[in-house]
Formats: sequence, C-alpha cells, structure tokens
Amino acid sequence: MTASRKPANGSLGRWASGVGIASLLLLGACGQQPGEVTSGDAAGASADPAAQNGSDGQDGAMQDVQMGDVAVSIPEGWVTSPDEEMDGDWTEGYDDAAEDPAIRIRMAPMINDSPHPDIAEADLVARAMAGGYYGTEWEGVHRGKEDIPGAFRGFVTDFTYVSSEGEDMVGRWWLMTKPDTYEVVALEIAGQDDALTEDLLETISESVELSPQG
Repeated sequence: MTASRKPANGSLGRWASGVGIASLLLLGACGQQPGEVTSGDAAGASADPAAQNGSDGQDGAMQDVQMGDVAVSIPEGWVTSPDEEMDGDWTEGYDDAAEDPAIRIRMAPMINDSPHPDIAEADLVARAMAGGYYGTEWEGVHRGKEDIPGAFRGFVTDFTYVSSEGEDMVGRWWLMTKPDTYEVVALEIAGQDDALTEDLLETISESVELSPQG
C-alpha cells in the first residue's frame, strides 16, 4: 500500500471534492456509511527491521512526534511522508516505510469552519462516500464522541475500505476541537489490515493528544 497517494501514481488515491449540503445532512443522521484509498505492496512495506517491528506493534519501540497541534507516538523507523503526497486539507504525515508504505498517519490543521468535530467528521465521511480517495467501498464501523486529551470536544471514527488494488484496508479518524480557537484538527491513520493491527492502532490511539505549540 502507499498510504495516501494519488490514483495517477497507483498509490493511496486523492480526496474527492465535497458533496452537497443534503448529503452532509443525511450523513449526520446516519450511524454507519459506506466508500477508497489505494494501497501498495505489503510484502515490501519496509526493508528496515526496526520499521517492520514497529509496524506490527509488538517489538518496536515508539517515538513521540508532533504534527501541527497534535502529539502522538508512532513506531521508531517510520519516516516523514513526502510533501507531494499531502493533498487537500492534509499537510503532514508519517509512513511506516520510505518505499511502498503499508501504513500512513497524517494531520489536517482544519477540516472546515465548524467548531463541532462531528460536523467535521461528516464532511470527511461525505468525501469518502463520494469516491476518489476512498473509492466506492468505504464503510464506517464505529463513530462516536470521545474524550481526547487537550481537546475541548472529541470525535473518533473507525472505518474500512478496499483499495483500488484489492487490499483490505482499515483506518481511524480523530477529530479534536481546539479550546482556544474552536477549530477542528483531524488526525488520520490508514493502512493494510494485516499491517495496521488492532494492537498497534490502540497503542497509537492511547498516545493521541491535542497539544498546540506556541
């Protein structure tokens, strides 16, 4: 998998443009919704043993990183995502390998102008269901309000999809309202389901904190 690359590159894909207000209202009323990101080669996820250990969430040590206003721990050996792979609202991220990553985590400093994380989440769901970045098989499997350290309000969504290369994919969004500006910051992790294990996902999730710098 190439966790968030544009379809023209054969990697994770690109965000579709937004959908109408009616779609957003429908999404806000629904619990789970169906839609794709592309994937690369899981076998070539990383040639670095440290990165491989980190990806399985079992033996790898973790490193603390700061992405915008979000602090999070990720496995050692993960590398900064190329600038050209960031698009739309997403401005920075990390991959589990420099070549053909199986997992990507990325941050968006603001999704829209709403102070409500569930409204921002509905915007992301609308994009996912519209196709493009997540194709046509995106499905929300858990959506709900959650307490996230440092956030005035928090919302978390787990989702699945099938990449354009036929890989089963899993992911999670964290939506966090900043207590000073009421802007909603988003963090996303997505990857092949055999690489982004439940243990690794939960280890990373427990470290997520809204921690504005300056």
